[in-house]
Amino acid sequence: MKTLLFAFIAIQAFMSTAQQPNYMPLDHNNVSCLLDDEGGFFNHLQVGMNGYEIPKNSGLSTIFAGTYWMGAEDVNGALYVSSVMYSGGGSWSAFHGGPIANNSAYNSLAYMNQYQQSIWKISEAEITNHQTNFQTPGYVVPNALSTWPGNGDVSLGVATKLAPFVDLNGNGLYEPSLGDYPDIRGDEAVYIIMNDESYQPDGNQLGIELHAMFYQYSSGTYLNNTTFLNLRVINRSNRTYYNFHEGLYLDFDLGNYSDDYIGCDPTKRLLYAYNGDDVDEPDGGNIGYGANPPCQGVLCLSHPLESATMITGSMDAGITTSFDTTAWLMMNGQYSDSSNWMNPLTNLPTHFMYDGNPNLPNTWNEAASNNPAGERRGMLSIRETTFPQNSSICSDYAFVYDRSGSRLNNVQQVLNISGALLNAYQNGGNFPCLSSAFNELSDETLSPSEIVVYPNPSNGNIQITWNNIQAKQLEIRSMQGALVYAESIENISSKTLDLTVLAKGIYFVHIGTQMQRIIIE
Repeated sequence: MKTLLFAFIAIQAFMSTAQQPNYMPLDHNNVSCLLDDEGGFFNHLQVGMNGYEIPKNSGLSTIFAGTYWMGAEDVNGALYVSSVMYSGGGSWSAFHGGPIANNSAYNSLAYMNQYQQSIWKISEAEITNHQTNFQTPGYVVPNALSTWPGNGDVSLGVATKLAPFVDLNGNGLYEPSLGDYPDIRGDEAVYIIMNDESYQPDGNQLGIELHAMFYQYSSGTYLNNTTFLNLRVINRSNRTYYNFHEGLYLDFDLGNYSDDYIGCDPTKRLLYAYNGDDVDEPDGGNIGYGANPPCQGVLCLSHPLESATMITGSMDAGITTSFDTTAWLMMNGQYSDSSNWMNPLTNLPTHFMYDGNPNLPNTWNEAASNNPAGERRGMLSIRETTFPQNSSICSDYAFVYDRSGSRLNNVQQVLNISGALLNAYQNGGNFPCLSSAFNELSDETLSPSEIVVYPNPSNGNIQITWNNIQAKQLEIRSMQGALVYAESIENISSKTLDLTVLAKGIYFVHIGTQMQRIIIE
């Protein structure tokens, strides 16, 4: 069934004259995941390849595909939704590569030359080398830095600033030749800019710009099996939206896709999939994980969940009014007939299907329900009450994995990892949104950092300057979120610090809601 669905979508995508997806792998740790700039992730639809391989180079994967779902209402209650199940370009994609621009610019040669490929990949090692050598005679700025989309082309109606960067001279322009560099997270990142209005608008799109940063750490801990995602949704329309919902749709395939279960834990903000029995056999050309198959989950670090569910039955996978309505209802915890989901153990309405831990008795889970195992697709959503025009919303996610024991032990470990990540996030770890609460941000979030550290990298002797930040304390935290230094900074705007006692590595300066990365060598 999956093969037939893929073949149909791929044929329809190829028949389209629209821009086809550009693909780029992110494979810095034990995960190799494929990303594209046409609204999909973890899949190469054109060849039907599962896009989330773990362990890397094993041929085994846990996720077949993912897409972004967005929906909201205007002041009159009119519904706007951008969503598909599988993204293949053209009419099979809800989002398309490039930023919001003037309507007349989308098909222009100038726009296509700049944004036909709207996906960029860069590593911390490249940035560090650039910081060290940009003033060295003969140094050539690498392509990854020179093409970083820090500046937008305002002549096309594109915003002045796009991707985040560190602006050394504070002039608001991205100038890598003068030492500016991309402001990424992790040891390696892929940055993608998309919009939902540039291809054959149907009148139902929101007019939003979507900035996705997927990133990874190479680590000896569970981070080595984790991929992070930061999403910034920018309302470029002329409307204020209400009841805004953001969802991630995932087609889980844990090796053999035909024997999986699904579950969620709203307290951990987690949706996850696990095997229906203790052995994952090969099937239909898919390699199985064998004994003790893994658990794969995705959690939202920045927001409480609005809903999380298993998706069953056939659904129209393309862009249609009926699918938009169904997706909207699911993000609101309802069936396609607008009835509420019900928990059979409590007989009460719920927004969370199979929210019980299969390791615990008397909980609602697929294992205890004796459901036939099979293909599992799921969705989780978050919610913002209002989304004004010219504002942005920031959200953070983590894709977590474990295969350290039996299949149910692996479920428990994914729950434990999710709890640890939430704790790190809430205590100021290395995450872009810097908040575990609902967080509506202005475009200033995309501006260059207001904290400047010099030199960076350094031996620990640094000068920190800041401006336009109202805060009483400067904090320095490790990559794990541990507080390693704190000092009162009332009525000053610069500080010289001796951090040579700290171990070599990456740390983060926190002043108010602003953060800057520092490297001690």
